[in-house]
Amino acid sequence: MSLSLKGTNEIPSCHGGLENLDQEYEYEMKDIEGTLPTNLRGTFFRNGPGRQKIGGKKYGHWFDGDGMLCAYTFSEGKVFFKNRYVRTPKYLKETETQDINFRGFGTQIPGGLKANFLKMPANPANTSTIYHGGRFLALNEGGKPWEVDPSNLETRGEFTYDGGLEPSMVFSAHGKVHPRTGDYINFGAGVSGFGIRGPKPCLNIYRVDRNGQMAEKHQVPLDNFPFCHDFALSDRHAIFFLGSIVFGNMLPVVLGTRTISDQVIFDPAIPMQIVVVDIEKMVEVKRFETAPGAIIHFGNSYENGREIVIDGMFQDSFIANETLKDVFNPEGRFGGGWFKRYFLNLKSGSLREEDIFDHECEFPTFNPSYVGTKNEITYAACSIDNGSNSFFNGMARISGDGSSNVVELEPGYYGSEPMFAPSTDSKNEGDGYLLVVVYNGFEHRSELRIHKANEIDDPICILKHPHHLPHQFHGFFSPEVFKAA
Repeated sequence: MSLSLKGTNEIPSCHGGLENLDQEYEYEMKDIEGTLPTNLRGTFFRNGPGRQKIGGKKYGHWFDGDGMLCAYTFSEGKVFFKNRYVRTPKYLKETETQDINFRGFGTQIPGGLKANFLKMPANPANTSTIYHGGRFLALNEGGKPWEVDPSNLETRGEFTYDGGLEPSMVFSAHGKVHPRTGDYINFGAGVSGFGIRGPKPCLNIYRVDRNGQMAEKHQVPLDNFPFCHDFALSDRHAIFFLGSIVFGNMLPVVLGTRTISDQVIFDPAIPMQIVVVDIEKMVEVKRFETAPGAIIHFGNSYENGREIVIDGMFQDSFIANETLKDVFNPEGRFGGGWFKRYFLNLKSGSLREEDIFDHECEFPTFNPSYVGTKNEITYAACSIDNGSNSFFNGMARISGDGSSNVVELEPGYYGSEPMFAPSTDSKNEGDGYLLVVVYNGFEHRSELRIHKANEIDDPICILKHPHHLPHQFHGFFSPEVFKAA
């Protein structure tokens, strides 16, 4: 299909970037503007839904698209690209039948109650990735990780840490590697038992050692089932914001009459609780409560004496879910949150917060070697009101004092999570590059833009694809070069 609007005065929306990419490619990128940095070496991985339709039928939610991994490999002055779908049972069966055969976060199997009764949503492995302990994993919080070969992106299979993840346990897409210990800290919503009121909700917290072995698990009891997508990690603590976005009555989901998305609500009567867990002892040490709201994604966190400082993107509603349920609706708008900084005093129990940045934004990132220690620079994807803001159409470099540099994309171009990649001669926090995949709505193709991380105004290099890449969620940069033999 061709969606090219080049040569017209019409500004294309973001929706072309939601069309399927059914092909899997592997090639050297040769359509390059500018100069490729000689001190950029490694692999940039991304994950996200590669298809939103099967057999002409739309999935019922953006979260349900099948996971498609992308890899950009920087080596010897060249860049190699490959993309490949994670071969989950969902992907294989639906590719074969060209039909919806599995339920999702917001998708029902055609056929009503009989087709959906007692069937739980499938894991599309479509949210993020991690390389830790010699394993490359595709992640989605609705199930177990899927192991993938980082060299050729071929699927190896569901991964359970030798049974450390029990059958009922799920694994978040937003685990974090602790730079000092090398441990990988992750979590998942779970059930700690059953009482007279039904299942008892909890968070399962996992510590995977630097060798990739499940070293420890711990359960934190909760009052309700929260929509807990991410957490913050300081040097000594994992911090969970249990917000006002919660799961309501899940019985209709089990019975097959409604989806999980239908039952997720923002309840302004529920205050936001903040649970602080000691990651050495794996025990809860403090719980705070503040005004209703939710944090979907976090920036960095660090300790200043007895105070913990946390950066997060604040939401005061879940209106965005209506867009996520119907991503091809031309009236839909993918919104963001507001950058806030929280200060938790573990000694006094006091809590305060500050507004850091006045643009709507999401997907905060930073130099990952600073996880758990004070950093001065955060990057974010922005939504800038310029008549072409149906999706993220800019990015920002935000300093610790709140000053910022905001870059607006040309109308009709739409960005993604900006990812920091250190240079091979990096010595300071900002020594490196910012990697941003941009969708060109005029030509229905995508490009990788490379900016200097300390001077983001203009890209120093643009690598153009001959095709589009569907909008994706998250990724990471590894200094290792993964190439198929």
